[in-house]
Amino acid sequence: MASTLRPSALASSVKDPGTYHHGTLRPALIAAAQEALNTVAPESISLKALAAQLGVSQPAPYRHFSSREALLAAVATDGFEQFTAALTEAGREGPESERFERACIAYLRFGYKYPGLYRLMFASHLLKTAEDPSLERASRTAFDSLLDRIEKLVAPKLINVTAIWVWSTLHGLVMLEAEELTSATLTQKVTPVEVVQCMIASLFGVPRSSKGKAKNISKKAATRK
Repeated sequence: MASTLRPSALASSVKDPGTYHHGTLRPALIAAAQEALNTVAPESISLKALAAQLGVSQPAPYRHFSSREALLAAVATDGFEQFTAALTEAGREGPESERFERACIAYLRFGYKYPGLYRLMFASHLLKTAEDPSLERASRTAFDSLLDRIEKLVAPKLINVTAIWVWSTLHGLVMLEAEELTSATLTQKVTPVEVVQCMIASLFGVPRSSKGKAKNISKKAATRK
């Protein structure tokens, strides 16, 4: 991952200088920062660099965000909202176990498609001290959606421990891909979907999906529409 924010990181999202106004600069900053996360670490993003890339004055971003951390908190909030919507949409219909499986796969797809944003949301020290009620609500909603699904499948006393089990498994699969460790001999023998199905069978005592061969969920496959 690059250590500095280069102009090319935001090239596709830059408008002509002077085209942003008060109502559009805030979302433009969030979108530009999210795109930059694909190539740079959160610590390398700066409001000054984003202002230059978007063609606005250096003070302009500070009308919306008091600091880089405040901007990143907004980016993470938006990410959690997208994340929750994706999981909700994936698990709308069918038996509970199948809905849960699809939601788990949607989790993986999100992490593979937006690795930089995912790291910001789930593996960034910058957000540990963020004081943003919107971020707290969005992250809590995401975790509550997981608890709600698990609540329908296990005994009450097992809800929290099961949630941690599921979360750590899915997070581990995403991070293995992010760290480019999926080329190892062991991980080549199984697909992420097979891991999810095995986890669900172990947790809830349901058979593996019989819909045919497991899909090869990878970073490249996740970006296909």
